[in-house]
Amino acid sequence: MKINKSLVRAGIAAVLSVAVIVTACSKSSSSNPGSSSGASSGDAASLSASAETADNAYNDAFNVVMQTGTSSTNGGVSVESTKGNTSAYGTGSSTLSSCATVTVSPEDAITFPKTITVDFGSGCTSLLGYTRKGSITYTLSGPIFSPGTTISATFNNYSVNGYQLGGTYAITNNSTEAGLNFTTVVTGGNVIFPDSTSSTYTYSGTKTVVQTAGIGTLTLADDSYNVFGKHTYSSSVSGKSLVDSIDVNNPLVVGASCTHITKGIIDFVYTQGSSSLTGTFDYGTGACDADATVTIGAFTKAVVLPW
Repeated sequence: MKINKSLVRAGIAAVLSVAVIVTACSKSSSSNPGSSSGASSGDAASLSASAETADNAYNDAFNVVMQTGTSSTNGGVSVESTKGNTSAYGTGSSTLSSCATVTVSPEDAITFPKTITVDFGSGCTSLLGYTRKGSITYTLSGPIFSPGTTISATFNNYSVNGYQLGGTYAITNNSTEAGLNFTTVVTGGNVIFPDSTSSTYTYSGTKTVVQTAGIGTLTLADDSYNVFGKHTYSSSVSGKSLVDSIDVNNPLVVGASCTHITKGIIDFVYTQGSSSLTGTFDYGTGACDADATVTIGAFTKAVVLPW
């Protein structure tokens, strides 16, 4: 099977970029929604937004390996500029080379397993405004675009935009002739937020990204992806926890021609003590717009995304 690497890099980066935008909206739209059944709807909305923030921070680790794991030559990693695609690093390999130190072992392009370390040092800000610090080390069982390849990532004082990550992040390439398919798993994850003074957040779960349109074409405009999965998230000090899920039959839908998630629902159950609340974040029915709806119990709020 031949996988079009250009479409992989551009399409997957589009999915992850949209996710970061959604997080900012979720946080800003969840203030003062009232309370129900002893559990605060405001707290539920806030924890849901921070769970999305954590998810996006781990998504960024996926983005890094997609950018750096394309090919290795003479001990370095070549990141190719493709169709004007702008990733979290900006466009082209020069942005990466000025932003991070990348080491590959073994240094040849054909021997696997292979270890890639991406070191951002004391901090480097990308063209899209992501500031990364510390390093991520990836172990690849095979070429990143080969079906069956597995990748594990570990973090060394690594943070993105001030969110420090821990735990293990694993990626599996399940792609077939039917299209691109990547599964990611976070195990023993923990996140320290930039404004945290004492609490950390635990995070674990699985996400799958599946290409549904534009398979095999040379243009990005017709690419579309479904995203589904399930995660658990909790505070280390407050006793509050949340489980969110995106059903395979009602996935998030994202296309390369639109900067928004255009369709799909995230369901969540928030628990505080002995009481719980259910909620949804609904992206609508397919229009390429900035509109969404948050519902927690009896509370409903229309949301306009910032982009």
